[in-house]
Amino acid sequence: MLEFDRIYNSDCIEGMKQIESGKVDLIVTDPPYCISYKTGWRADDHRFSKEILNDDNEQLIIDYMSECYRILKDDSAAYIFCSAKTLDFFMQQARNAGFTIKNVLIWRKNNHTAGDLDAQYGQCYEPILYLNKGRRIINGKRLEDVWDFDRVPSDKLVHQNEKPIPLLMQCILKSSDEGDLVFDGFMGSASTALACMRTNRNFLGFELDGEYFKVAQKRIKEEMFNQKDMFGYAGDR
Repeated sequence: MLEFDRIYNSDCIEGMKQIESGKVDLIVTDPPYCISYKTGWRADDHRFSKEILNDDNEQLIIDYMSECYRILKDDSAAYIFCSAKTLDFFMQQARNAGFTIKNVLIWRKNNHTAGDLDAQYGQCYEPILYLNKGRRIINGKRLEDVWDFDRVPSDKLVHQNEKPIPLLMQCILKSSDEGDLVFDGFMGSASTALACMRTNRNFLGFELDGEYFKVAQKRIKEEMFNQKDMFGYAGDR
């Protein structure tokens, strides 16, 4: 029996089989983009390169979309990050799973990626598929489909594909209510979980990479400590 407000160190497809159909209120997720992504980035002044697990596995995305549709409640939403290069593939798999594509949201960043400096324009955006299972009414004011959020500064990154928590919080606030259950099958460093904690939602997710799983656990504990400290109590010191 899977518990709420936990991340499990396991394969998401196997783990999702333990979730009953129609259990989840919202999905906010950043799966592998199927572009064989490998990056070098600087952390603590040491440059290193880390491969993204399953980043060339199209079948994983096919299975993941299907399972996301199954576990999501009727008249609920999903936000799925993808890349410009694989947008068509992700859209097709979303349709095949049964989702309605309501928008391709654009996350406009404060700076662009490097890429081919001489023969390519700097890419300063990332698409987000906004999907519905049925029809989910958007909370509050209707926003435009281009969202401006700064990238996580390079000296603050704990995962090379880390998404800014304020962006994730906007997804959560617009498409769920307090106490709802938010799912992310690729938790990474737990940014989705932290966004849930800051908006009074429950979370559930998986992270296969053991190194990132440990980072995620650490960040969740720190967030719990910080939230307690806001109310004048931070446990035994």
